[in-house]
Amino acid sequence: MQNQSQLQCYPQHDRRRIERSIRTFRPACIEIAGKAYAATMKDCSDYGCGFDGEIPITKGETVRYRWGSRPFVTANVVWVDGTRFGLENELPCEIAPSDAFPYRSVRIPFEETAAVYFGGRCIVGSARNIAQKGFCISVPEPVPTGCLSTLEIGGAVFENATVRWTNGDQAGFALDKPMSIPTLASLTNST
Repeated sequence: MQNQSQLQCYPQHDRRRIERSIRTFRPACIEIAGKAYAATMKDCSDYGCGFDGEIPITKGETVRYRWGSRPFVTANVVWVDGTRFGLENELPCEIAPSDAFPYRSVRIPFEETAAVYFGGRCIVGSARNIAQKGFCISVPEPVPTGCLSTLEIGGAVFENATVRWTNGDQAGFALDKPMSIPTLASLTNST
């Protein structure tokens, strides 16, 4: 047991008086010079966020980021340590959970050729965006809602994808299981 003289109190460093950041492991979209990348948001506060992701980012750079269905936040890169980096918001951003329910994973702009296999056929389209649970794909012909499909995109194959919605030449495909953030990043972060 420590005696009283060994214990020190530092009231000026009392963290209970400081609003703590939220620890989270959510996919986020980081936009650098107009290109979108996926990264894992590790923690966040009203004033900035910490991320992990293999993306070309430099201390002092101005970037935009978002998660869920929130709008982009402009921030400056304040530190980089390997694949980890920290951003400081240009303006405070309220991070309290939104009233939107259910949570919607971030959509990341994504341009890649997509082969859609269904009913013994294959049509080739173009992926427009990507999320952990699916893709939006422009298709040259209608694909029936509810149709079970296999998708081949960026060298990856996604079996048992279901068409959830269509709008003009676009179709929303839900994956049978969410992809991991590293898998998402491997598709979006290639240069």
